Amino acid sequence: MASRDVAFWKEAINDEMDSIMSNQTWELVDLPPGSKPIGCKWVFRRKYHTDGMIQTFKARLEAKGFKQREGIDYFDTYAPVARTTSIRKLFALASIHNLFVHQMDVKTAFLNGDLNKEVYMEQPEGFVLLGNENKVCKLVKSLYGLKQALKQWHKKFDHAILSDGFRHNNVDKCLYSKTCDDYMVIVCLYVDDMLILSDDMKGIIETKRFLSSTFKMKDLGEVDTILGIKVKRNSAGYALNQTHYIEKVVSKFSHLKIKDANTPFDSSIKLEKNDGRSVA
Repeated sequence: MASRDVAFWKEAINDEMDSIMSNQTWELVDLPPGSKPIGCKWVFRRKYHTDGMIQTFKARLEAKGFKQREGIDYFDTYAPVARTTSIRKLFALASIHNLFVHQMDVKTAFLNGDLNKEVYMEQPEGFVLLGNENKVCKLVKSLYGLKQALKQWHKKFDHAILSDGFRHNNVDKCLYSKTCDDYMVIVCLYVDDMLILSDDMKGIIETKRFLSSTFKMKDLGEVDTILGIKVKRNSAGYALNQTHYIEKVVSKFSHLKIKDANTPFDSSIKLEKNDGRSVA
């Protein structure tokens, strides 16, 4: 709040709270006897384009899920995400069959998950309701930081997209496909980032329309970057590279004045010929 970007951070905070309140994430109640509320904190992060320019300012309210008790506040925490190999194969198929590839992002994805356990949380800093300072937030929907947040979000998305006629892929449960008379469409989900592939723009448009009517979505248009991988489309198809990531790593550690080496192997070590015997 003392930085020169305070106006951007305040806007990000208000956007986050608007999403939380419009989603009816919690209700203010008196803390039941014997219950303990978990805390919460604000997390601030800048998102960058691959060229290093700031893309957006993100403020996220996160519950202190590390205070939750397994078996009491939550049970399962796991949830699948798309495999990186699946994403590469999708771009290979898009190149071979000349498919359109677009990208969407779910705004505050974890807020969509419904909770099946009672969880109480302290009111967030800066938003304590006057006259209700002693009340706590009873979480109705999931919140970032909760142990079960990812699982509940994936469960909600899975149910929604299957209801629209999509089917699971037998190998990767985060790949969904649907075949219609006019088009074929594939949706690939990685937490809250998704790729939409189709052989016809009609499939892209109709899928976007369905997702936007179900969740708060951000349309990113044609795919540009996914999971830190830069995507470029040319006449031969799609090309993937992580040059910007390598340059970022090199730049980060350049101040250590590390010397170049022809090999990462320690040249002072003497190797002996393998005689075929097992090593204990």
